[in-house]
Amino acid sequence: MLTLVYDVIREEEKAIIREAERMGLPLRAWRPTVLDVEECHAGVHLVRTISHLKASVVAGFLEGCGALVINPHTVLNVTWNKALTLRVLANRGIPIPRTRLLVDNGQGIHVDGEVVVKPVSGSWGRRVSLVKTGEEMATLLRHSEGPLLVQERVGDGTDIRIIVISGEVVGGMLRRPTAGDWRSNVARNGVAVKYEVGDELAEMAVKAVESVGAFYAGVDVLVDDGRFVVNEVNGIPEFKAFHRATGVNVARKLLAAIAEARKK
Repeated sequence: MLTLVYDVIREEEKAIIREAERMGLPLRAWRPTVLDVEECHAGVHLVRTISHLKASVVAGFLEGCGALVINPHTVLNVTWNKALTLRVLANRGIPIPRTRLLVDNGQGIHVDGEVVVKPVSGSWGRRVSLVKTGEEMATLLRHSEGPLLVQERVGDGTDIRIIVISGEVVGGMLRRPTAGDWRSNVARNGVAVKYEVGDELAEMAVKAVESVGAFYAGVDVLVDDGRFVVNEVNGIPEFKAFHRATGVNVARKLLAAIAEARKK
């Protein structure tokens, strides 16, 4: 039996439960609360909690008993840390935005042109700032905590979300920022449409997912006049907007791939 591990049932989890029933796949939805360290939970677990810390801890706990977890805690640790993700991608020769990791906010950093400043973890475009001057950077740093990523601004914020499952691209979604914003996140009312992923971009996305060791993931690629750079790899991707824009039934494809992997 496949166990869906959750903390909040979102549209994506509802879709997974619904498709499992349609496919005749036994599935248990489980919201862990208190776990006995000496107790084991065998089987296959699809971890999809909103809290990435919770996801990593529970995934590692389950793996310690020999359970098959998708995605493993090592993958979740990397993909939740944007700095570590970019380091892994760079090591594999995958194009990424020019990025600096500001470990000590009190030391400041030189700004030459527009840069994007964001925390090393987070979702939905929260706490992400576009900085244009050294004065703006100094003001931002006075009110920021924790390590920050300082990246070149690539294009106008348009990006492509590509979902990869078991080594195959299942589709792509182009996201554009709305007027007055530079962030393309659908959570911030970015406009999303279907995007046909070419061979070169598909190869880049698959390589990015394989680099972090994920069974499935969402790859965010920034676009600038024909230039593609991988900005993030999400180990617990949301796909509600992706399904609406592309028509791709991600839940069904994910469940089918898991069922196939269990046979091997």
